Amino acid sequence: MIETREILIAIGLLGAIVYATRAGGYLLGLQARKIGALRPILETLPGCAMMAIILPAMREGSFAEIAALLVVVGLMWKTNNVALATLVGLAVLVIGAKF
Repeated sequence: MIETREILIAIGLLGAIVYATRAGGYLLGLQARKIGALRPILETLPGCAMMAIILPAMREGSFAEIAALLVVVGLMWKTNNVALATLVGLAVLVIGAKF
């Protein structure tokens, strides 16, 4: 199937790099929990990562996508129910795609 050896080496290296970054992040997280001064930074990072994903999507998204995003965020804030927020957000996307 794969004819060249370089492609197999590249796939193997990519797998090794992904595994190493995940394992390294996990080990770093275990050590960082022991340092109390890093706790506020670690608690802030997930919010920053979410904004890095959400804001470009809002800028480039259609009206239905932005509406679905706002509905999901609002439902998660009010109900703290992931399943409900996901289902309603998907429904807004499906209904909005028809218009």
